Amino acid sequence: MLINELQNSKDFLNEINNTINQFQQRIPIIFTQTLNLIRMTIQENALISMFSSNWNIIRDEEDIESNNTYITIPVIHNDTTENISCSCATLRACSMPVGYLKDKKSSMVYFDGILFVCNLLETVLLSSLSCFYSLTCIANIRDSMDASDIYYDNSTQLNDSLTRFNISDTNKKLANEIFIESWIINVSYESFYNSCSPTYCTYTYYYRFDTVELLTTFLSVFAGLSTVIRFIVPYLMKIFQNLQRHIHVTPLINH
Repeated sequence: MLINELQNSKDFLNEINNTINQFQQRIPIIFTQTLNLIRMTIQENALISMFSSNWNIIRDEEDIESNNTYITIPVIHNDTTENISCSCATLRACSMPVGYLKDKKSSMVYFDGILFVCNLLETVLLSSLSCFYSLTCIANIRDSMDASDIYYDNSTQLNDSLTRFNISDTNKKLANEIFIESWIINVSYESFYNSCSPTYCTYTYYYRFDTVELLTTFLSVFAGLSTVIRFIVPYLMKIFQNLQRHIHVTPLINH
């Protein structure tokens, strides 16, 4: 922005605060729109996950002549905790809880907040970090990965006092707010003044006369010249006449 005079501190702070507020409101919207576009593209185009978590590819047993025909079958997720099931072909958020069996005699141990969804992106978005706030849940994850013999302590778990989000909030909610805990704003009018104070300034000013203004200016100048000439001409004539009286013409003498 170019200005021909320095803004005062009040106007400067108001303008900066309005700009920051618009930025804070616009950035999450742009990020969420982009993220939703990616999610819709994956679902609507039926893109197959590399882990075959949404579609299974199997050989078509009915095709006798050709042995290279395959068909895709949507994966069905069964949520035993809610006693419901869904298909990845029709529901992008089709999910089931993640857990493991310690042994054959034990019941299923579920990891709090962690879901298995049709693709990896949805798995991350629809899950939460609540498991990582609990040492017990972390221990269960380590047991399922046969990593329980590796040392860990209380610093391994997340601290809920260090975040403004709820521990049960999904990663999708965190993503919609672009994972920002707080905004740190540093505004300095003095720095603005020092960086914007020029050593010199030049500019060109263009102005177009209108007809009335041009005529008025001309008549004003003409009237002024007429007045000056009326007073100056008599004095000039007197000076000229005095010069004529003092000039003597010397005749030419032939030798």
